[in-house]
Amino acid sequence: MSLTVRSYRRVFRVDRRIFRIPNTNWVLPVPGGVPLSALGYFAGAFLAMFFLGRVPLVGAAVGALSPPLRFVIVPLAVAMLLSRAAPDGRGAHRYVAAWLGLRLRSRRRSLGRVVALEGEPVAWQAELPLRGDGSEPDLRRARISGPARLRFAEPIAVRPGRRRRAVARPASAEEGRPATTLVRLAEGETLEVRP
Repeated sequence: MSLTVRSYRRVFRVDRRIFRIPNTNWVLPVPGGVPLSALGYFAGAFLAMFFLGRVPLVGAAVGALSPPLRFVIVPLAVAMLLSRAAPDGRGAHRYVAAWLGLRLRSRRRSLGRVVALEGEPVAWQAELPLRGDGSEPDLRRARISGPARLRFAEPIAVRPGRRRRAVARPASAEEGRPATTLVRLAEGETLEVRP
């Protein structure tokens, strides 16, 4: 008989179960035994029902349940449901811990870098080299909105325009204007590059 092992994770992940009560000969009437994680879920649900019964507003609703239903049936149902559930291939307790950790953290990280929250503006600070080919001029058309700091390889002349908009051309095309290679744009300013 041959057995194909597709992943060693299943080989080394031992499923701990209880098949009989220790120091007795009484075997549990559950085929395959009771997983230890299910006992943990049962204990957690039992304690949750116990403490929810003492909360002022919720306690009245929980207290309306009969004691066998409150302390046996509901925790048993929760334990069976959570022990069989495997969202994302993980145990329910690990999934809930990861979900809560994600929601409660103010910052998220990916590959050691902070990930912006949804709707949060992202500052992008990097050099973006842009090279033309032999058939086009060195300076290409572009429209850049601030805030930004631009460094050009060739000197350019910047001419102010209307409504916080400026136009940049090669320094040779705009004679009489000072040439620069560094341009800083404030928030809301726009620079149009025209070859």
